[in-house]
Amino acid sequence: MAKKTVEVVEKKVEDKAKPAPSAPRPSTATLVRLCVAGWLIPGFGHFLLGRRWRALILFGAILAMFLFGLAMKGEFYATGTGSYLETLGYFGEMCVGIAMPFAKFFSYAGDPLFVSSGYGTAFLVTAGLLKVVRAVHVFCIAVGRKTCAATRRRKFGGAREGKGGEPEAFRFRGVTISLWP
Repeated sequence: MAKKTVEVVEKKVEDKAKPAPSAPRPSTATLVRLCVAGWLIPGFGHFLLGRRWRALILFGAILAMFLFGLAMKGEFYATGTGSYLETLGYFGEMCVGIAMPFAKFFSYAGDPLFVSSGYGTAFLVTAGLLKVVRAVHVFCIAVGRKTCAATRRRKFGGAREGKGGEPEAFRFRGVTISLWP
């Protein structure tokens, strides 16, 4: 009986030691579709990847930043000024996706003399640049460069739980990092 148990345990350990088969890399068309979806609508690329909560949080955060920028009467940059910084600001705002042409369609124009227009412009550009970072994140998840937190916990040993189920320390590459002194 004990010999059988040892064999079963050894078999389970061998099964765990085998590397998991890697998922095939998605086609270029799929990657482009995911990145463009994430660029047009905030969080939609994550939604298509099945990360619903992250998509909802991103949608809310980027939309709130854009709306705060509009509420603070931030200005849209133009490309014909000859200034490199304004051209970069224009492309940063264009990265907001469908929201900028939508706002221009309803004839939104910022007010440069308004007290917080500089902050509003910063919010508009930051919302666009955050969408670029998220589109790159969608690409990295799709090709398998990034993993979710549960996979990292399994791969690197996870958290050691202390009293009350709270994490006490994490193991990363053989080093235990204590959370509490």
